[in-house]
Amino acid sequence: MQRAESGVGWPFQFFVRRWRREVPLGLLFWRDMVVVGSAVNLAMAFISLMALGFKADLGVAMLIYFAPLPYNLFLAGAVWRTADLAAAARASTARIGAAGWLVAATVL
Repeated sequence: MQRAESGVGWPFQFFVRRWRREVPLGLLFWRDMVVVGSAVNLAMAFISLMALGFKADLGVAMLIYFAPLPYNLFLAGAVWRTADLAAAARASTARIGAAGWLVAATVL
């Protein structure tokens, strides 16, 4: 099923709506980034450790571990953009939280 006004299929609406700031900041930050994004990162970290346990090459394990990085960058960027629509204090908190989460998700 496609939305007629955007011409983009439903699987891509997740990304389009977030980039266009159509999702509330609280929902984007807490559900999409903190809960879902962290779960994706933890799952990929676990899978990369399993790959090492099964004697996979270190490069393969690193590719698995860093696979969610583009998604993480997208979420942090979407939070950063959507924060423009919030009050100054809330926007600053969301931006600092997004930057901290991105660093933690990448390093840990």
